[in-house]
Amino acid sequence: MTTENPLASGKPKTCKHTRPDGSIARVTVPEDPKPEELLIDALRENLSPEAVAAIASWLQPAHTNDENVDREVRWFAEQLAHALGGWDQQSRLAEELGL
Repeated sequence: MTTENPLASGKPKTCKHTRPDGSIARVTVPEDPKPEELLIDALRENLSPEAVAAIASWLQPAHTNDENVDREVRWFAEQLAHALGGWDQQSRLAEELGL
């Protein structure tokens, strides 16, 4: 099997596969998931929507004396809300939980 390097043309990555009968087939190689997608999958598999909403609620007012840490915490809270379907869904669940 020979892997070809995709160019900046936007074409999907493909490779050639030699079949047992000797014929060659070109197959598309699936792209690796983005780290954010892996995080959201892990959240959905390991935490209830209510737990995700509660964590996002507690992170929203968080502030430190380090702007970079604040930015990272905001990013993580955004990922949590995204895992729930957005801030509206997060707010609805947080309200149901009494937060």
